[in-house]
Amino acid sequence: MARHALIAALAGAMLAFPAFAQEAEPQLDGAPPPLQIPKATAPRPAPPAPKPADATKSEQARLGQQATAQKAEQARLANLAADLQAQQARLDARAAEITTEEKRLARERADQDADYARKLAELDRPRSTPPATANLRPTPIQPAAPARVRVTYEEARTACTRAGMSKAMDNNFFSARYDAAPRYYERQRELRGRMRMDDPGGYLTVDTICQLDTNGAVLRFEVLR
Repeated sequence: MARHALIAALAGAMLAFPAFAQEAEPQLDGAPPPLQIPKATAPRPAPPAPKPADATKSEQARLGQQATAQKAEQARLANLAADLQAQQARLDARAAEITTEEKRLARERADQDADYARKLAELDRPRSTPPATANLRPTPIQPAAPARVRVTYEEARTACTRAGMSKAMDNNFFSARYDAAPRYYERQRELRGRMRMDDPGGYLTVDTICQLDTNGAVLRFEVLR
């Protein structure tokens, strides 16, 4: 046992001797310092690669934004369509009102024409003449009254309309009226325009010339073909 302990002590002394000799060795002037071996550093870890789960989340977020934008656009288009439908409904309602008003005015005009024809029939004596639509005879010249200064457009139109009604009834039509505003030549006291003469089977449109005297009475009423 003691022998083993002595061998171990000698081995330890022999191992420590070279280190002690190296530390005790003197350094020469100008000699380089002892070589120092740098300590090894651990390598830096590489950045972690993106995980598939993170890429999936980014794609889902992008798709979610696109879906939100599409919903907003669809809502805007729906509101625009609703506005257009409301505007179209207003236009349809206005068109219906205009149609109703036109029908009412047409009925009133027909009633006025019928009433005017009835009054003329009461004033005029009955005549028995064959129906004619082509050869309408001129109205006989009425006696002139004392001279006046001027015959207005409204006076000329009223007198010539009455003459047209008389001409229409002479030829078995029940009404006559100017189809458009006639033209009045004041110097000649002459009213020219197209008249529409109606009967139960339809109507006839003719050109007319109506000449007045200085008092506004009809001198001549002619139907032109």
